[in-house]
Amino acid sequence: MNCLWISGWSVPPGWLAAQAAAVWPRVAHRAVAVADAESALAAGNYDALGGYSLGTLWLLRQAEKIPAPTPVVLIAPILAFPAEDGKGGRISRAQLRAQRRDLREDAPAAVLAFARLAGLAELGIPAPPDEFNPTNVAALDAGLGWLETWTASAPPASWQGWVGEADPLLDAAQVHEHWPAVRVVPGAGHAPGPLLRAAAAEFTPFASTR
Repeated sequence: MNCLWISGWSVPPGWLAAQAAAVWPRVAHRAVAVADAESALAAGNYDALGGYSLGTLWLLRQAEKIPAPTPVVLIAPILAFPAEDGKGGRISRAQLRAQRRDLREDAPAAVLAFARLAGLAELGIPAPPDEFNPTNVAALDAGLGWLETWTASAPPASWQGWVGEADPLLDAAQVHEHWPAVRVVPGAGHAPGPLLRAAAAEFTPFASTR
């Protein structure tokens, strides 16, 4: 079985794929950034789809284009990121706009600040200096714009999702209010590892691959 993952903002796709492979080692995991998601989805070559953070929001906005039989798992699902939208995001639009200004002035520092806020810095998430070239920084800037403006409805009934009770970026109770089927993982934050491990016991398409 092959699973295509859509990664989160500033989260290296290869790192996310490795996190998923540690939980489901008999599944072939491949991940792409949101900027590359449309072409990856169109190319096919997957039996299941996964999204993490911003990647979940992108998948939710594509729900009508994804065939119903396709298994989809959402980790740290975002229905709308700005707190003002009332759909589970904890970050204000003003904070997102400040993050964009910071990114344009000092991209490595802005990514590190986000990683610390999300509880990812200790996992080695900040990108190496050579990845902060103009093309990649422009993609990160676009991603913050999407987080500021995109919104989505709850997914089809067959999709499954896990959100951390202690996520610093998402209000799990509010996400659950808009998507009652989402699983809330006690004590988990925004980092994918604990959420993936919780999903491992229940995401039935991968059950036989553990």
